[in-house]
Amino acid sequence: MKDTKAQRAAEFLRSDFAAQFDDPAFRRAALRYDAAVNDGGDTAGLTGAELYAFANRLFARELRQGLGERLRDGGVVTAKRLVAAYLDGDAVILELDIRARRPDGSEYDYRAPVTRGRTSADTDEVLRLPLRRLRDRLRGAAMLAVGIERAGGRDRVLGLLQSPAPRTTALRGLQGGAR
Repeated sequence: MKDTKAQRAAEFLRSDFAAQFDDPAFRRAALRYDAAVNDGGDTAGLTGAELYAFANRLFARELRQGLGERLRDGGVVTAKRLVAAYLDGDAVILELDIRARRPDGSEYDYRAPVTRGRTSADTDEVLRLPLRRLRDRLRGAAMLAVGIERAGGRDRVLGLLQSPAPRTTALRGLQGGAR
C-alpha cells in the first residue's frame, strides 16, 4: 500500500503525543507558551512549575529514551522529568531529575543534563538544544492545538483523514474545459 501524506498524518494523530491534544488544558497551554515565547506575549501568570509540567508532556517521547538503561552502580533508570533549563547563547541546556532503582530494589534520584545520546555515559556530550528547535516545537504544538480545536477534536480529524476522498469525473482547466 502506498504511504500517503494522509496516512502519515493519521498515524501521527494516533500517537501518544497527539493524544495529549484531547486535553483542552494542554491545548490552551500550547497556545499560551507559544505566544509567550514566540510572539512576546503576556507572561503574567505563567509559572515555572506549569512550564515544566507542559514541557514534560511536550517532550515525553524524548524523555522515554534511556529508560531501562543500566547505570555504573548497577541501578536502572526508571523515570525522567525535565526540571530546569539554562539559556546558553542561542541554545538551551536542559536538566533532568532521574529516578533509578538499585539491584536491591531501593530507589534514588539524581540530576543530570540531557546528553546527545540520552545516556549517562561519561563520554556522552551535553546537548545544547538550539533555541530555534524549541521555538519550532512550541509553534507546531500551538498550530496542532488550533487545528484540532477548529475541527472539533482529534477523532474528527482522524475520521476526515481516513474517509475516502470524493471522486471527480474530470479535471477542468482554467477555461472550464475537460482535460
